Amino acid sequence: MRRKVRRDDLLGTYVPGRSLLHRCPLALKAVLLLGLCITVMLIRDWQFSLAVLALTALASVVSGLRLHRWAASLRPLLFLVLLLGGYHLIFNGPARAASIVLSLLAVVSLSRLLISTTPLPRLIDGLVWLCTPLSWCGVNTERIGLAVSLMIRSVPWLFGCLGELRDAATARTIRANPVRLVTPATIATVHYAHQTGEALAARGLD
Repeated sequence: MRRKVRRDDLLGTYVPGRSLLHRCPLALKAVLLLGLCITVMLIRDWQFSLAVLALTALASVVSGLRLHRWAASLRPLLFLVLLLGGYHLIFNGPARAASIVLSLLAVVSLSRLLISTTPLPRLIDGLVWLCTPLSWCGVNTERIGLAVSLMIRSVPWLFGCLGELRDAATARTIRANPVRLVTPATIATVHYAHQTGEALAARGLD
């Protein structure tokens, strides 16, 4: 159960629903959310970023994603937010620090809103369609979609694996030193990669 929560917190997962965002065409939804992300990054005003962040929270609630889930999805950014906020607070002042932190949270929240209201296969299909021009140069766009799909599934697995190793070390009253986790994490990752490769080979993919 813990591992599933970590996956959700890391990248976000699709939450079924019948809201307007769920039923909105992927192209329109992606353009709107990407447009907002670009606008946030260009304006870099803490008040505007705060308004967009509040808007994503409201959209999450309206879409049935629940406010606590929205807040939990931003929790993995806490260390980065503290680091960036502290640096800019010291060297550039509170207004700049608030602008950087809120812009980051707004952009991440917008991207998670897209992931939470769109099934992964639709996202991959949209990416493959977007890469269609590359097929004119001989690029296999289906392989691009497969690679992205594997990355999306593998990264949360890796973080879940690290979490389980840390929990196992804690349960044995061993201090969870990150250096000590490198070897078992590497072995588990290589094993996972071999299993993935064998599964792809069994389906005729190399």
